[in-house]
Amino acid sequence: MDLVRVAFRASAYAAIASEAVPALAVAVSRRRVSGPRAWVLAWCLLLLTWDLVAGWMGAHGRPNLWLTYILQPGSMALVLWALSLWEIGELPRLTMRLAIVPLVVVWAVLAVALEDTASFSRVAFPMSSLVGLGAAAYTLLSLSHRSHGDPLRCDWLWTCGGIALYFGTATALQPLSALLVARSPELVRQAFTVKAVLDIAAFLAIARGVTCRTET
Repeated sequence: MDLVRVAFRASAYAAIASEAVPALAVAVSRRRVSGPRAWVLAWCLLLLTWDLVAGWMGAHGRPNLWLTYILQPGSMALVLWALSLWEIGELPRLTMRLAIVPLVVVWAVLAVALEDTASFSRVAFPMSSLVGLGAAAYTLLSLSHRSHGDPLRCDWLWTCGGIALYFGTATALQPLSALLVARSPELVRQAFTVKAVLDIAAFLAIARGVTCRTET
């Protein structure tokens, strides 16, 4: 049981550190980022700040789950705007940008009407994660269809893939945690450990994407 807790903490710290990897990779490579890459980096830094604050609050015995209800809309806005800049067609680009406002409104309604801000999100967070997953998957597929040459050398492949992996694993985590935290906290820890490992892979992929030589 102690090993499970140790693995949980180690994976959590590693996952938080991985959120800084894209920015560190850009700094080490001395590449100037702009366009969607810059917005993706802003999203990564927001997540890093969010998790550092939440970790500090948790270490001092303060409730931190309410941060999700404050920061997730801003996180989604950054992601949708970044993905919109990769879109080639005017309609999908405009759709992603216009989707930000209704997403925030729906988030607020769900948070007020259905959620307990002192607990894990059952509806609002999964909904927003599905939107992020769908937007990243759509961008990945649409650009793959129009791609010429080796896509492994393109920034969008790695970055959109990392974003899709991040939101794909996040979709079920919060409602699952809300359902099981009282009955099986150890299972929740294991779920977060798996999520942390996949998050590390996601941000390593994003770091590869934002430092690609080929910029789309």
